[in-house]
Amino acid sequence: MTKNMLLIFATMTFSSFALADVIKCSFTEPFITTVYSMAQQTLATSNMGEKPEVIKNVSFQIKGPGKFELVGKDGKVLQELTLNQNGSDGMSEIVYPYEAKAGPLFGGCSSNYLKAKNTEH
Repeated sequence: MTKNMLLIFATMTFSSFALADVIKCSFTEPFITTVYSMAQQTLATSNMGEKPEVIKNVSFQIKGPGKFELVGKDGKVLQELTLNQNGSDGMSEIVYPYEAKAGPLFGGCSSNYLKAKNTEH
């Protein structure tokens, strides 16, 4: 690989990290919100406006086409995401790009690149 090709690859890799995604999920019954930061590798979970619990060293793993997992440093799957444009928080007319499962809870997620859509007219 030439020096120019290495420089281009390094620039592309750095650019990807600079534009890292943030995924926000909403769950109901109980009303929980999670926010995952790819850049910081953290998952913050809050329950109805309480101070968030932050878990560090959470990896975003690709499991297959449109299938992802947020995995803690101990290897435990904290949240499953399916990119199918059919996510729901269970209470609103909002359709989320991701369906989410966190333990027994189901919800919907959007990101700074994939926005939710309100279907209410």
